Amino acid sequence: MDKIYIIVNPVSASKTTIKEWPGYERALSEAGYIFETGLTEYPGHAAEMAKKALKLGYKTIMSVGGDGTMNEVVNGFFEDGRLINENSRLVVFSRGTGSDLIRTLGIDKNIESLLEVLARDQEKQLDVGHLSFFCADGSMSERYFLNVADIGIGAETANRVNKHSKRLSGFISFMLGTLSTVLMYKNINFEVLIDDSMKLNEIMNSVIIANGKYFGGGMMVAPDAVMDDGFFDIIILGNLSKLDIIKSFPLIYKGKHMKHPKLTHYKGRKIEVKSGGKGLIEVDGEIPGRDDAVFELKPKALKILI
Repeated sequence: MDKIYIIVNPVSASKTTIKEWPGYERALSEAGYIFETGLTEYPGHAAEMAKKALKLGYKTIMSVGGDGTMNEVVNGFFEDGRLINENSRLVVFSRGTGSDLIRTLGIDKNIESLLEVLARDQEKQLDVGHLSFFCADGSMSERYFLNVADIGIGAETANRVNKHSKRLSGFISFMLGTLSTVLMYKNINFEVLIDDSMKLNEIMNSVIIANGKYFGGGMMVAPDAVMDDGFFDIIILGNLSKLDIIKSFPLIYKGKHMKHPKLTHYKGRKIEVKSGGKGLIEVDGEIPGRDDAVFELKPKALKILI
């Protein structure tokens, strides 16, 4: 394997990553891998580091941190709508609260699993989501994502969890965050346009655009999602009451919520969501802004080691 560039978020896993990283470095070195390590210092730094490394000729980039760190690294792979290096590939060593991407990929979050992934050196080409949205100052911005994006109660929950301590497990952090958010959240009138043909205009709880199956620390929100099938799974949660949410909450962890009468499921490649800025946007656990937003699928746009 070529030399790996490793991007480490030192404050991930409740700031334990920086303490444990020397041991992980030893394990990688003893396994024969050659690598260079960079530590992130501020939001957005991981994307800058990935972009720079790819332009310097690195092909394999490893993300060490949570799903948010992974999202930043993925964004560093692209420039002007294209991959910086067509031969580049991503390695994910998940150290975060949610660790939702690796659940779909079937990868564990320990060093032994990472070493197995590297030894297999098996690439899979995944679809990538592209988000365009308006910033608070009226300017247009964009974001790539690998796993799940949503507008609604999931984004509000992620925002709440991100602002509080993550010392608890992902399951408990997101469960408590969801229950707290339910008490205050009000459903929103969304306009949704799918593939320029299917149009919805109604009060909704959430619009979920899924490439992977899981979000929110293990909720199987899109059990039918496949990350290389060329489609998003679009989950529309309708005008759910607080009681609806509480009653259905245990079902989502096993993907048993899809038959709820106020849930509709679509497949699509392009989704426009509008509410006039009332809905927070969440992508891979991060909160880049508010709608209006356009989500577009880039089929098999990024290689990842699995």
